[in-house]
This record gives sequence, C-alpha cells and structure tokens, in this order.
Amino acid sequence: MFQENQISLSTDDECRLPKKLIIFRDIIVDRWSKYTAVWWYVKSDKEVKDFMNYLLKDKYFQKSTHNSYAYRIKLENWSILEWKNDDGEIGAGMCILRELQRVNWVDMILFVTRYFWWIKLDSDRFKNVIDSCKIFFEKICLTNNKK
Repeated sequence: MFQENQISLSTDDECRLPKKLIIFRDIIVDRWSKYTAVWWYVKSDKEVKDFMNYLLKDKYFQKSTHNSYAYRIKLENWSILEWKNDDGEIGAGMCILRELQRVNWVDMILFVTRYFWWIKLDSDRFKNVIDSCKIFFEKICLTNNKK
C-alpha cells in the first residue's frame, strides 16, 4: 500500500487523460472489502448526472455497498466547480476530492466503489479510499504516458 505523499504526479499536460470510461476493479482488497476506481471525463453538471445514471444501471455498481465520488469541472470563467458525495461512507467523498485537488486535475469525476463484507475497517476505510485514488492516478499516468 502507498504511504501519504509517496507518489508525485505532474499537474501539467505530461499526464494526458483520455476521454473514455476507465475502470480498475478490485484495485484494493482489504479484509474482504473490495474497492474499485472509476473515472469519466465531464464538462458540466448535466454530464455528471448522465454519467451517474449510466454507471448505476450496471448491476456491479447497483449491488455495491458505497459509490462515493467527487468531481472537479473548470467553468468558462476559469473558476472550478467541485462536489463530493459519500453515499453512506461518511468522509469518503472528501477524501476523493482532496486527492483530485492534490493532483489538480479538472473536468473529471472519480468514483471509488466499496463492497463491504461485514468486517469493519474503522479508519482504514479512509486510507483505502485515498490509496485507491493514488493507485488509479499512478496507473492512468503510466498507461497514458507509454503511448
């Protein structure tokens, strides 16, 4: 697992984000809880709602315990619209939003889905959400920079 600030990613165009759906299933498995990271390119609130409706039609995400997410969108006036949702995993949305702010990426929504298998993780659940984001960022930059 990653330690805080272990990876360092560029916030410029060095890591180009594709405009397609990216899913890393079971990016972390901890005491039978499974975490999945899902990314999508968005430019407006409407696109966020459309994507959420699309994603939640999938039975995998319908049956999950928590679908926490955060997004950041750069508006025409150069301000940044940010939002988060915990979906019952109190604090998870803020963890995701902080990671998006840390790498300073915009025009994206990032879901971290958790399947809970009845073993309480206490504060480790937040570490797993944060680590899911960091692993996702590292994988997506490594994958896209090889092209």
